Amino acid sequence: MAGGKETPRQKMIGMMYLVLTALLALQVSNAVLEKFAIINETLTGLIDEGNKKSDLTLSAIISEAGKSQSPKVLSAKDRAQKTRELTKSTLKSIDDLKLKMLGTAGATEITEGVITDHSSKVATMMIDVKSKEQTGVKYEKLLADYVKQLSELSGMQFEKLAKPPKEIPLFAQNEDHVRKDYLTFTFENTPVIAALASLTQTQTEILEYEARALDKLRMEAGAGRISFDQFVPMVRAKSSTVAAGAKYEAEMFLTGSSTAILPKFYMGTQELPVIEDETKVKMGKVEFTAQGGGYDANGIATKSFEAIIKMNDTTFRKMIDYYVAQPVIKVTTGNAPTLYMNCGNNVNIEVPSLGTNYNPTFTAGNGATIIKGDKPGKVTIIPKQRKVTVGVTNGGVRIGDANFDVKNVPAPRFTAYIGNTEVDLRSGIRANQIGSLRFVAEPEDNFKQEVPKDARYRIKRAEVILGRGTAGVQRLNATNENPDLRAWVNQARPGDRVIIDIKDVVRRTYQDQEDKVAVPGSTGIISIQIK
Repeated sequence: MAGGKETPRQKMIGMMYLVLTALLALQVSNAVLEKFAIINETLTGLIDEGNKKSDLTLSAIISEAGKSQSPKVLSAKDRAQKTRELTKSTLKSIDDLKLKMLGTAGATEITEGVITDHSSKVATMMIDVKSKEQTGVKYEKLLADYVKQLSELSGMQFEKLAKPPKEIPLFAQNEDHVRKDYLTFTFENTPVIAALASLTQTQTEILEYEARALDKLRMEAGAGRISFDQFVPMVRAKSSTVAAGAKYEAEMFLTGSSTAILPKFYMGTQELPVIEDETKVKMGKVEFTAQGGGYDANGIATKSFEAIIKMNDTTFRKMIDYYVAQPVIKVTTGNAPTLYMNCGNNVNIEVPSLGTNYNPTFTAGNGATIIKGDKPGKVTIIPKQRKVTVGVTNGGVRIGDANFDVKNVPAPRFTAYIGNTEVDLRSGIRANQIGSLRFVAEPEDNFKQEVPKDARYRIKRAEVILGRGTAGVQRLNATNENPDLRAWVNQARPGDRVIIDIKDVVRRTYQDQEDKVAVPGSTGIISIQIK
């Protein structure tokens, strides 16, 4: 092998070459010939491996060259392609020679008969320089031409493939071989299978030479490094928002990318989708829901993730810190900040820092029923106990809690009317107005304004009495708010009283259910003087 530090594989092939060359000159047994068949098969596997490796190296060179217009890169790519073509054509010529050897031995493939063939038919074909076909001469020239052209394409120097024994250290002092030329030394008294193995071994050397040449051309083309062919100016601001009169601070730099390389981006172990902006720079799209917790005294939590970028065989890693601000929950209500028990309280629960990303869900356990509104953050809370805690979650991340106090529904006010005019209890009514008397339960003004759908009362039962002195002249059990009292008009006298004792009252709730209202003590009695 030529120059440089040899790999273990190169040393193995070189040793096999020496052993093979030494055995070719001997008359060997069938057992030894079978070993040649094994060696030939092993070397054939190495040839397949070498071809695949060279194809991959050439693909890397072409990919790295990309759209580059650099003369050096274009030249390296062109010479690499020609190197691969030269090697393939040379290997094919040797394969054709193998078929010719098999044909000379009367076969088309390696069989038991070929392996045990001790004849010198193939040896004669290769050594006879005076034959019309001059097969051996052409083969030796093929190897010489390959080395010459490969050296020109790569700019490297390679030793001859067809070396006579005097140029091989092991045989340079051997009197039996030192005067022989390459063809005689290689094929003299050589059985068919040994000759085939010799050609196969030479093919592995050719691929080793090519691998070294492509590695050099790869470096010239830049396949062994990352080359950028497009650049974009970038500005990284310390803050994207600055107050008037304050300093705007940023860092300006140049970033580059390669049109020939498709990098892979990872956030930890998660591979990211690759996107391009208007500059065509390839970027990994980082998108995730920030997790809270671990806030400091200022409401800031420091988090991090590992950014990984893989380009060809190079991996870049960096820990990226980011900061999560503790969201502030802002509560506004259609009614007072305090909620009403068993009423549909309209509430807006907002987290301004989340902006358009705010699409919350709410929970309150057994303390309340929550009905989601038509806009994010808009809810109706129907409390069932005196204190309610509403949990706020956004995108699967818990934001925090909104706490509410709950007060009881204020008692209604009971009022009597003549038609649509409220009765003035201080002045009373005339007897002829009794037939138009009605009475209602009216909600407290603030309650009606804050939860109008819950401020709907109805008196279901009341006892109405026409009183005179300490006695009751007439009694009526009313089942509605507008009882028929016309029969009392002619019986009533000035100084009498109409007493309305309200027994049962209900409130229709936000959900159109009836909620019974307690009527404490004298608050449910209306006394109207007849004048």
